[in-house]
Amino acid sequence: MKIVKFLGGLGNQMFQYAFYLNLLEHFKTVKADLKDFKSYSLHNGFELEGIFPIKLEKASSFDLKLYLPYNRKWIWRKLRYFSGTKKAYFEENPFFSFQPNLFLDDNKRYYWGYWQNIDYITPVASQLRKDFQFLKINDVKNKELLEVLKNQVTVSVHIRRGDYLNEPSFVGICDLFYYQKAIQFMQENLQNPLFMFFSNDINWCKDHFDNLNAKFIDWNTGKESFRDMQCMSLCQHNIIANSSFSWWAAWLNQNPNKIIVSPSKWINDTSLKNDGLILPEFVTF
Repeated sequence: MKIVKFLGGLGNQMFQYAFYLNLLEHFKTVKADLKDFKSYSLHNGFELEGIFPIKLEKASSFDLKLYLPYNRKWIWRKLRYFSGTKKAYFEENPFFSFQPNLFLDDNKRYYWGYWQNIDYITPVASQLRKDFQFLKINDVKNKELLEVLKNQVTVSVHIRRGDYLNEPSFVGICDLFYYQKAIQFMQENLQNPLFMFFSNDINWCKDHFDNLNAKFIDWNTGKESFRDMQCMSLCQHNIIANSSFSWWAAWLNQNPNKIIVSPSKWINDTSLKNDGLILPEFVTF
């Protein structure tokens, strides 16, 4: 049996789900560990099953005690020894890398990681597109927005501030200059584009981009935050942040002629490679 730890916000959960599907292609039994979402206060908890037509097989409390090394009671140490799970715990290292050998490993494993690499997605892409079908939009504001998206050349602009402003790994990457360059590129290559701003700091967006042909989407909050990803995916083109949330919006965009503008790096750690996220077809600044 393999167990995949799910953690983080919606975009991270989608990467972990792709990894989970890859494991199912190679091994009979794969389960999901969702236990930490019971006390997880960031984002909106575990969202996949509430947003998409997905049902994961869950690891039981017994499974987790057997696969994780933290319970040091004698009985659990003995059970791990006899069941072959003493060394089951595996942590992704380095991040953003693709490790094909994981699918050749028949040992019992518990996987902790984010698995953010296109090579985990490509083998299961057709299934992901079936599974990542959003709930139908029924509210008035988003239905009106859909009509706008149908009739104009639209560019989503995702600006993530909030927790990114003080996070050393991400601070300074998607700054004002990045967005100015990305918007200029879209203006030069598209005819009269309408920029659709999605952000956790819409006031900052309005302060800096109110001179554009633009709309500022500020109503998808709380449990409805996923609607921003849904609406971004329906725009014709995308300017993304170094965020899995807008990365998936761009991936789900079905426009065959879409332009995706991305930051030229994803994280401030120069030891980590980003070519599994910043794809060759992206325009980068």
